[in-house]
Amino acid sequence: MIVVAGEALIDLVPSSPEPLRDGRLPALLPRRGGGPYNTAVALGRLGSPTAFCSRISTDAFGEALLHGLRTGGVDTSLVQRGPEPTTLALADVGPDGSAGYGFYADGTADRLFTLPPALPTGVRALSLGTCSLVLEPGASAYEALLRREAGRGLCTALDPNIRPGLIPDPDAYRARFRSWLPHLTLLKLS
Repeated sequence: MIVVAGEALIDLVPSSPEPLRDGRLPALLPRRGGGPYNTAVALGRLGSPTAFCSRISTDAFGEALLHGLRTGGVDTSLVQRGPEPTTLALADVGPDGSAGYGFYADGTADRLFTLPPALPTGVRALSLGTCSLVLEPGASAYEALLRREAGRGLCTALDPNIRPGLIPDPDAYRARFRSWLPHLTLLKLS
């Protein structure tokens, strides 16, 4: 089994890349997202035994995220739940099709992730990412998970997908990031 740990959020994506002819803004379409969430769903759809390890809201968006995991064949036994709202990522699609994101993450459920006591028997790899490793207090719990599982010999992968707008102290983040490197088997850079 592969355990994927990190955020599950809702991307709000414009229905059109340009304003409508009458000047109105295009509608925003909610889409399930977050790098770790998408990774877990992709692995599940490919038939790989996969579990998702995060904290998801009990709001309607959280229920939709949980539904997406389950229909993707992902084990949700490591998912923690909370009444706080779901993190929102507002996508801004540029003329070239590239996307930028603004995050609404203060006080959201995934920020309150706590270290699980143990991963299930049979776990062969842990994949971590992305914004979860920046936003406290959950970031410290994800970091502790990485260090604990690497220490017991588990294959560990990290997709940092760095979002500078979320990092309040870049120098401190760089130092923290460097401290993770000895605990990684695989580092994905994009």
